Amino acid sequence: MSITIHAVGQASKRGPRRRVPTPDALLTAVDEWLTVTEVDTIRGHPLGERTADGAIEATFHPAARPIRFEATDTGRLSVTALTVPVGPGYHTYVVGMLRRLGDEIGIAWALGGDPADEEPSTDPTGAFFSGNRADAERGHLTWLRSSLTAVRDARRKRSDGLHLATPPGIRYSFDGAVATVLGPRDDDWIERALTDPRVAADIWPWVADAMDARYHLARVQTLLWNEVRWRPPVGDGEIALLDDMLGTLRQAYPLEPSLAWPWAAWREIFVLRGPNDPATFQLLQRATADGSTANGAASPIGYRRRPVTIVHEGWSLELPGPFTDERRQDEWHGIDAGRSVTLAATATASGDAPMSAEMFLRDFAASLGRDVIEHEDGPIRGRARLSSDDSTGVEVATVEGYSAVRGSGAVIRIVIEDPADWKWALDTWRSLRPA
Repeated sequence: MSITIHAVGQASKRGPRRRVPTPDALLTAVDEWLTVTEVDTIRGHPLGERTADGAIEATFHPAARPIRFEATDTGRLSVTALTVPVGPGYHTYVVGMLRRLGDEIGIAWALGGDPADEEPSTDPTGAFFSGNRADAERGHLTWLRSSLTAVRDARRKRSDGLHLATPPGIRYSFDGAVATVLGPRDDDWIERALTDPRVAADIWPWVADAMDARYHLARVQTLLWNEVRWRPPVGDGEIALLDDMLGTLRQAYPLEPSLAWPWAAWREIFVLRGPNDPATFQLLQRATADGSTANGAASPIGYRRRPVTIVHEGWSLELPGPFTDERRQDEWHGIDAGRSVTLAATATASGDAPMSAEMFLRDFAASLGRDVIEHEDGPIRGRARLSSDDSTGVEVATVEGYSAVRGSGAVIRIVIEDPADWKWALDTWRSLRPA
């Protein structure tokens, strides 16, 4: 069971000729409203940005999937929002946001009461229709109990590496029974959570409706666990991430100092960023002096202190945690410490049948020439070439690799600035396998 709000609404006629807005005009109105009224929650969505098919996709919490806004020539607006990774507080936030959006830019939501509605809105919790917080909470707890039961059953069959509502396209290495956006949980926690909803709700970063100190703390913890690379920041995006967390912690701490603030991680990102902030420095010094940093954590916060596994188009690739993570339309790209990796993959066919791995390599890897490195691991077949180039005055080495199984093929390009990394580059190519 998934909890997804699918809101469908009709834009009112407007202008002197009383016409429904064009898709572009309707989405522009939505975009302008979002970037002004939701400025405290919207993440990384510049005004005017569109997907390849012309829709708006915007994220409103670091644990959330993007909310998608689509418009038609008839003035119909469709909004799709998956809420279970974040919690019932987020669900009610989305409901309230959409209701305000409808009121302020003239969208009449199809709530299922009018037989003329061709496509009514849907919400498995019912909260979009009732506006009742209790409906959102009840639906999310039902989902959570079902999900935790499945996790417990899988653990009893000795399954490892389980993930619950973590970001798509990535798998973490961790100690424990299951990974969540707020850190791993063990088997004892699962048993307690199945009998006590208050324990179970501990994995949601947005439980209550209020955006209070607890909300801000959980939001920062989500970022610490999933997005921080635990090295000096590289590029504007990583600098902005650390600044966002440091600013949030500094402002939220006085609201409820008794909460379990992540002192050790806070101090670490403060050092990595190195801001000129004497007040925060003194606060962290006092916390260290009185033992507040010893918060009982079994291991430091942050999944990306360990290797992570990238999943792209049916293939998986293990990389060091500090690698960046850029999802492009047709490929995945990451860089870190003089290394870059680009991965593309696709389903393959020959006529009406899946293409064999051998045929894929013959057709697509022929340009590698004769001096190739062969790889075979069960059904996986691979072929790669290692080359170097010093034409720019700085020698770099490149691995161009192809890997395939029946019905699917992957292409990888690894560039290393230190030629001594050649073994790492080849091992990384060889680690490619179907997800």
